[in-house]
Amino acid sequence: MLSTFLHHKPVIYGSSFANSIFLMMLLLHIITGAIAPLSAMVSFTARKGSKSHMRSGRFFGWSMVIVALTGIVLDMVRLCFFVQENHTKYAGYGMPSTYPARLGFLFVGLCLLYLLRESMPPRVFRRQSGETADLLVPSLLVLTGLVLTLIITLRLNPWTGALWMIWTFTLIVIVMARTTSSSDNNRATDVARHRFGMSCLAAFSWWGALQGFGPAIAIALKGDDPSTSAYLGNQPGPFSPAFFLFLVGWAPFFFLAAYLIRRFTKLRHT
Repeated sequence: MLSTFLHHKPVIYGSSFANSIFLMMLLLHIITGAIAPLSAMVSFTARKGSKSHMRSGRFFGWSMVIVALTGIVLDMVRLCFFVQENHTKYAGYGMPSTYPARLGFLFVGLCLLYLLRESMPPRVFRRQSGETADLLVPSLLVLTGLVLTLIITLRLNPWTGALWMIWTFTLIVIVMARTTSSSDNNRATDVARHRFGMSCLAAFSWWGALQGFGPAIAIALKGDDPSTSAYLGNQPGPFSPAFFLFLVGWAPFFFLAAYLIRRFTKLRHT
């Protein structure tokens, strides 16, 4: 039986061809997931407006597009095809991710695409601005976040920390939607939105790399898991005090977001 490259999770999709396609998509996700935080560091340390800053920023933007798109496809496949087979704990294979985690990362992938479109300069992602799109897309994302919150809270395990991820990106979308980059014709607003959006994207790329490569290093050191414990990632779970550790970790961001919402509102009316 095939397994994923780093976490050794099962890959069972009915044929060797389907398994290979899934693994190729995963490999592309891993490679761009490693490139993104590195290019983000180059862009952040380069002088703003320099060729190095713009080139590394463009490289970071496109790598995050691939990370988001491949992540969406991978989670959709995991949640829709051969679900039971790929959510079973086999001896020598890693424990599959929980349903809340998959839903959370699927939502984040959608939010990443919105943030990339809104925070990258128009010369990178050519776009037509429209008042309806500026309101509709973030509204749909916020609605999706609320629906997923209800599903995870009422049907699944709300104590895994996936809700904090969903709530955080819902708040990021709200911050970005509080102002528009082109209709305001305000350079200060454009710069603020760019810095805020790119900071959020870079932070997630670093956090995502830690989430992906951290466990992989632990598995490489400790070896494969020989247990066959039951998979409980699709079941309601008991309360865990660790849930609030996510709040402690994300609290500074929530305060920063509240400040930026207020600042954007002021900039919009100047």
